[in-house]
Amino acid sequence: MKKKTKLLIRDAFLSTILTSILLLVLSIAFFNIRFFNPLHKAFSDFSFLDVFYSEKFNNRDKINSEIILVNIENHDREVIANLLSAILKEDPKVVGFDIILEAHSDKTKTDTLLSQLLQNKKVVTSFEAYHDSLIFSDPFFKTKHKPGFVDFNFKTNTAVIREFIGKKVINDTKQSSFATLIAKKYLSKKRWKKYNYDEKLNTLQTIKYSGDYTAFPHLILDDFFLNDNKPILKDKIVIMGYIGSPTGNKYDIQDKFFTPLNPTIAGKSDADMYGMVIHGNITNMLIKNDLMHRISLFWLCIITFICMYFSTILYMKWNKKYKISYRTRKQVYQLIFAIVLFALAIWLFKNDIILSPFPIIIGIILSGSYFKYYKHLTRYINTKRKWKTYLK
Repeated sequence: MKKKTKLLIRDAFLSTILTSILLLVLSIAFFNIRFFNPLHKAFSDFSFLDVFYSEKFNNRDKINSEIILVNIENHDREVIANLLSAILKEDPKVVGFDIILEAHSDKTKTDTLLSQLLQNKKVVTSFEAYHDSLIFSDPFFKTKHKPGFVDFNFKTNTAVIREFIGKKVINDTKQSSFATLIAKKYLSKKRWKKYNYDEKLNTLQTIKYSGDYTAFPHLILDDFFLNDNKPILKDKIVIMGYIGSPTGNKYDIQDKFFTPLNPTIAGKSDADMYGMVIHGNITNMLIKNDLMHRISLFWLCIITFICMYFSTILYMKWNKKYKISYRTRKQVYQLIFAIVLFALAIWLFKNDIILSPFPIIIGIILSGSYFKYYKHLTRYINTKRKWKTYLK
């Protein structure tokens, strides 16, 4: 190996280490210094992968007949009790009850009936974990089986629901999410163990959306009491909850969230998906074992370092060989690299692998400028001791 090549490899490696340290410092500052908080929050609410979701599901329905959504609209407890009774008579495999029943002093026959129905082993009830304060239904409706929390990713710095966690310690007690309990009742113990959900669901998982409420069979009160041909719910997953009054009302914001399926990519003005539908999407990916794999921080750092290293070699060679056109070559390279990397990230996302391209791109840009500081450093070292370098 030629001497100059050896020096280039060494200098590029040392320069990349120094650039990596700078990148680490900037990352820590970005996440922790108050000055950067508004910028951090803005980036948290945006992902270029939302473009893929928005385009993929635009005017497209993908029916999953295993999960059926039942809209309770604004009906009272008597109607809800009769509705739950009618659903259980159809012999579904699981019934998710995404309704928190508030306390009131006077208990009626309807309350007693509803309490009895909720004791059915097929029913999964719910609760909210708001800032570690647990909000349950009235204790009168307490069941023998554990309820599931309906919160999603517990991130306060983003309004867009992209992730969920299946199991979480809340107030020193291990709790399971609403969708996790539904999927666990639906899947056999063998499949649950095979999918290794007891371990996987302890970490944040990216939600693989199938679509809005139109992607699932959805029913209302009339489908049960005014239609002679009742829907067949046998062995299905039924989730009861609120999806607008009337169903899908886009102006209704009750229990509604921003998701990547929002047709407006930037400057979202209206929440686009009801909480119950998000639970349906999570349940769908769990029963199909269709989880997405996120490239870990460790491997992301390794990939970033490698890309920065080879880019620095290229920058150093161009800087030495092309004095006039170096800057143009560098900028064209960075643009092409970013386009290719974004295309690769989207392709991986389509294949259920999540790669965050932004740290890599930032590293490439920094390495294109910061190696000049390394050059000045070598000149300073040469004033103290002899230091051979590729750079002059």
